[in-house]
Amino acid sequence: MPEAKLGSFNYTVKHGDILSKIARDFNTTIPILRKFNNIPNPDIIRVGQIIVIPYSPPEAIIYTVRRGDTLYSIARSYGTYVKNLIDFNYLDYPDLIYPGDPLVVTASLR
Repeated sequence: MPEAKLGSFNYTVKHGDILSKIARDFNTTIPILRKFNNIPNPDIIRVGQIIVIPYSPPEAIIYTVRRGDTLYSIARSYGTYVKNLIDFNYLDYPDLIYPGDPLVVTASLR
């Protein structure tokens, strides 16, 4: 499991929860939750399951990668560093981002 940059907390899955709602409620992304919890299929979580949720910076937004985007162009647009994008998205291969990928963007962490 990666080390959370700002710490983490445990969340217990409740009836009706889906991973996308949990990610949205806690300002993170499905890929981050999958990585932290070794969830092979994001459509399968169970009531009572404990999910580790890394804290996101409070001002962070979730950005959806568009065609032609690079981490550099996204960082520049939001006034942050590429390193912040790599760190807060726990990217193993930062050169591989694809349209549709959600990213935590830390707008003010300079």
